[in-house]
Amino acid sequence: MAEIKKALIVDDDEVNNFICVRQIRAAKFAEDAEFMITGREALDSLRAAINNDPEALPDVIFLDINMPMMNAWEFLEEYTALSEKFTKPVKLFILSSSVYRKDQTKAFEHSVVTDYLYKPLTKELLNKVKEKHFS
Repeated sequence: MAEIKKALIVDDDEVNNFICVRQIRAAKFAEDAEFMITGREALDSLRAAINNDPEALPDVIFLDINMPMMNAWEFLEEYTALSEKFTKPVKLFILSSSVYRKDQTKAFEHSVVTDYLYKPLTKELLNKVKEKHFS
């Protein structure tokens, strides 16, 4: 099973972020987990990693759909071009409470989206993700 060093959660809901980080640690899903409140902050962090420390790139990103200023679709437009500069594979998962089929369909129109997951992020869900995508 591939080792996951770093997970990044991109979500404007700080309570959800706190829960996600705790679940990631409790499930021993990744060595480290951090969150960013905005898509812009996450993109800036990814750019800085590419330019200064490519090993600092996360192995996994959990991205919420509905965020102010920059939603997931806007994030994915910039992220897709940026991801071509990554020096290692990064798996991006949509993590949303949206059950709308149009959101799922739109997510999978982006080749960088690995899977679509439903909140809340639990140890069980993390274990399934690890088995399916990191074996």
